[in-house]
Amino acid sequence: MLECDVKNYGAVADGKTVNTKAIQEAIDDCAAHGGGRVIVNGGVFVTGTIFMKSNVDLCIEPNATLKASGNTDDYPDFPCEEFNVKAAPRATAKCIIYFGYIENASLTGMGKIDCNGSAFCNPVYDETNRVTEYVRNTLLVPARMVFIMGCTNINVENITMREMAGGWGYWVNNSQYVTFTKAKLYCNPLYPNADGIHINCSSDVTVDSCIVHSGDDSIIIRANTNTLQEKRVCERIIVKGCVLSSHHQAVRIAWRNDGIIKNCILSDLVITKTRVGIALELPDHSSPTDFGENPTVIENILISNVILDEIEDMPIKMVIYPDNLYGKFKNVRFSNITSTSGQYPLVIGRPDAVIEDVYFDNCKFTVKGMKKFPDRQTSFFANVKGLHLNNTTFDIIDDKVEEINYYE
Repeated sequence: MLECDVKNYGAVADGKTVNTKAIQEAIDDCAAHGGGRVIVNGGVFVTGTIFMKSNVDLCIEPNATLKASGNTDDYPDFPCEEFNVKAAPRATAKCIIYFGYIENASLTGMGKIDCNGSAFCNPVYDETNRVTEYVRNTLLVPARMVFIMGCTNINVENITMREMAGGWGYWVNNSQYVTFTKAKLYCNPLYPNADGIHINCSSDVTVDSCIVHSGDDSIIIRANTNTLQEKRVCERIIVKGCVLSSHHQAVRIAWRNDGIIKNCILSDLVITKTRVGIALELPDHSSPTDFGENPTVIENILISNVILDEIEDMPIKMVIYPDNLYGKFKNVRFSNITSTSGQYPLVIGRPDAVIEDVYFDNCKFTVKGMKKFPDRQTSFFANVKGLHLNNTTFDIIDDKVEEINYYE
């Protein structure tokens, strides 16, 4: 296999020099010679946006870090062929690494991608000088750390991504045959929009044995078709053997006016220290570039063998809020779920948007210190046709008598 070391193209591993040009030359040269491996080895290499090519493996060795430049000028906006940039969340294609309309490419190695989140976020302090949140200090930051668009056969393996801030860790759109294996992502949980792995309008995607500790949602499966010339189903997504935590949702499936999401399996997950564990939700608000114009369909979703622990709010949330275009929620199955949370699962459709065939098999939901509902038996399930509770228990301990409104 052809190997191209970025140092041979002038890259300097001093943690200061911006090496975008040298790294890009190594990638281009490797591709021009039929493909092979581009090696990042021995030190910290600062970079702006780099563009991957077909048949190239970008390998970050264990002793190396690819670090995002803190200069917004190093992230140019660029056209993305069939991708409508202005209709995308954040209305930009800015990113650190771009896989665009290529095939047979990979990002591998035991090294790190340092997204340099602290360069793009400012802390907000309360009266006790405690940091309560971070805000983006500019809208010019890369919206996606690694952007995979219109690709076939892409592999991400073993890479550790840290300090993603102001944007998504990995964003997969309109692609097929994409695999994530043993990838690690972690950041300050207070960073804004620091999502983990976002899969949109793609098929045959596998996320296997990954660890994601994110500020925003850890794993996202969506079908927002706004950016595409032709609508595409999001289907055949498998997430297995992962460890997840998030300041918001660990798993999010669908969003406001998405299209069709079907035939997905999520299994063998450990989810901890998260506000909501698993959300299949059509919300009542969203930014204008982050919701579509489609009736949402969610069908044939299997979620099994999951531990949910230290969940602040709901372990499972399935809610269809008003004003969402609704197609169908049908055949969602939860099995072998063990949960400790602040509240019970919530499954609520609308009179005009009934959720169909929801199964809870061999599940145990334990609630600690719950804020009590007036009617605990009927408050958590509404407008559901075909609710199946098989060997499923709901226990509560340390109950606090206090009213709560989920729709505040």
